[in-house]
Amino acid sequence: MRKWIIVLLAFVTGCAVWHQTDGTFSGADYTLDLPKGWMVTNDPKNLRITRDGTALQQILVFIGDIAEQDKNAKKKLKKGMLPQEVAESILDRMRSDKSLIQFTVVENEPALIGGEEGFRLVCTYTKGKVRYRTIYYGMLRGEKFYRISYSAPIRYYFDKDVASFEEIVKSLKLVEEKKPAVLQQQVS
Repeated sequence: MRKWIIVLLAFVTGCAVWHQTDGTFSGADYTLDLPKGWMVTNDPKNLRITRDGTALQQILVFIGDIAEQDKNAKKKLKKGMLPQEVAESILDRMRSDKSLIQFTVVENEPALIGGEEGFRLVCTYTKGKVRYRTIYYGMLRGEKFYRISYSAPIRYYFDKDVASFEEIVKSLKLVEEKKPAVLQQQVS
């Protein structure tokens, strides 16, 4: 059965390489504790985590440079923005997404993420004929935007795995980004 899930995940996600999580994940400047036995793929922009398939529950970890934003975004993220300003910018983008029908903001509050100030959003929407709930944590750190979100159908799957998601968020540890060593020349 597990092999069929892996084959289905590869087909649905466009041949991304999926593998079972075994605990800790280390990114360029962060670490996370992942639930063992779940499936994970790390494409160039996103870390995706699921147990039963991305249509049933998906945790998405995204870290990106704010200089690489959508050129059409009305409210662009800027270094030094307050967490609630960032949250409002994200909400504007979500509200303008025509594929999210009956989009509703349930919560919008400050939150600590990896020990730094950020925000926590809870939203509901309909996509296709399925009603989803999403929890979205976000923050700016220097020139980078950090996002950890969880989306699942409200019926059954959301409540089933929300505790696992919150544990992942609590486990986030930010570390200094490793920069390549630079050989310095002596001037004579």
